Amino acid sequence: MLSESGVKSICLSVDAFHQETIPLEYVMEFAKAVIDEKISIHTHPAWLVSADDDNPYNIKTRDILKKFSKIGIEQSDGNIIFPSGNALKYLGEYFDENTQCNNPYENNPKDIKTISFSANGDVLNGNINKNSILEIIKSYDVN
Repeated sequence: MLSESGVKSICLSVDAFHQETIPLEYVMEFAKAVIDEKISIHTHPAWLVSADDDNPYNIKTRDILKKFSKIGIEQSDGNIIFPSGNALKYLGEYFDENTQCNNPYENNPKDIKTISFSANGDVLNGNINKNSILEIIKSYDVN
């Protein structure tokens, strides 16, 4: 369906954090199906502290990324987890509480560059299982 809808590229969030709630076997199955459809795909990990830090989360993320690399999927640089919300609540020990940061990932909701789907298909106030992505994008209201 993604190929038929004109999707050309997929950025797949793959790391220790996403795989706590989404079993890796399902993500791998999806990735293989995307490859079979000749859609460009790459992984996009979330790193804790930095990509070079050897904390347990990053070590697990590197192990997961190796599995995707073995089937020919390259990875992006990913992003660094920002100390806010659940990240601050559950991973606070990894952040310096005396350092105040601006959120580097804050986006303008009227300037969409990427689309993220929830596991159940929710996206942009719609659901991919109920409407085509083009219909959802056309009806998207930032308010």
